[in-house]
Amino acid sequence: MIIVLDSSALVRGARFDNSVADAKARGLRVVVPRLVALDVANRYRKESADMIAALSVQARMYDRLGLRRDLTRFIDAAHDKADSYVQDLVDDLQGIGIEVIDPVDVPHLLMAERAIAMQRPYVDKKKRDGYPATLNWLTLLDLADRNPGTEILWVSDDTRAFGDTQEASWHPDLLRELDSRWLDSRVRWALEFPVFDGPAQVEATFVEERVVLPELVEVPEPVEVPEPVEVAEVVVREVVVREVVEVAESVGYAAPAAPVPAAPVAPAPKPVQRAARTRVAPQRIPPAPKPTSGGLRNLGKVIGGRKRKVTIVEDLDEVDLAGN
Repeated sequence: MIIVLDSSALVRGARFDNSVADAKARGLRVVVPRLVALDVANRYRKESADMIAALSVQARMYDRLGLRRDLTRFIDAAHDKADSYVQDLVDDLQGIGIEVIDPVDVPHLLMAERAIAMQRPYVDKKKRDGYPATLNWLTLLDLADRNPGTEILWVSDDTRAFGDTQEASWHPDLLRELDSRWLDSRVRWALEFPVFDGPAQVEATFVEERVVLPELVEVPEPVEVPEPVEVAEVVVREVVVREVVEVAESVGYAAPAAPVPAAPVAPAPKPVQRAARTRVAPQRIPPAPKPTSGGLRNLGKVIGGRKRKVTIVEDLDEVDLAGN
């Protein structure tokens, strides 16, 4: 099988690298048309140009920081990276085992006829969009013609250009073209990079080793021997103990009494933890600009059914400071 990748299938990451390595371990070829690499590089250049423009807007700020020279050096490096991105991408793809193939050589008249007839992968009548996709399609067919008996898998999520629905089913125009070349059974389409079940089949050479078994030797059964009973040692120990007791009684030696265990001491009570009091700052009433009216404090009392503003002095006069 030959797996041909579109620009939508080219991603960065360990998962993509592992998928390619798994396919290579199974003996499959992974191919990327050079036009696909150019498409990816063009997207990178557009994103790089937008970021460089955003940095150039902040040139005055870099001048104030004294970093204008560093900004110029960084912008020049970004331009150089964008210019050499195509070759860098090709080198990276070849580094993980992906083949980069050149597009098929087709006459311009054929491409013009497909564009005029809006034959798929052409999809837009106004923009005439579809030249790169058409060239990739013809390269795919040429790859199938040059590898008879090999299954070709096209990996792309561009259902608008190649498909009839949202699923990976060929457009009727492309199906008729496959039938005319007798390639309908060998050229298939997938939206994502295929995932293979099970470990990769790696050929290995096994060498049978001769195993030499040891000779079996008959061993006689062991005879059980009864353990000797140490009677003499027990008798001597009892006699010695008896003599020691008699000597101690004749001398008047008394065995020390067993120590009386002391009463358990109750643990000291834990200190009472008091919560820290929250200190509240005293509230201060700002002075009013007009003592006669109460100012901005908006203090007032309802007297006789109407509300009037009073001053702080009048409020304090009514406070019973003596507690009567």
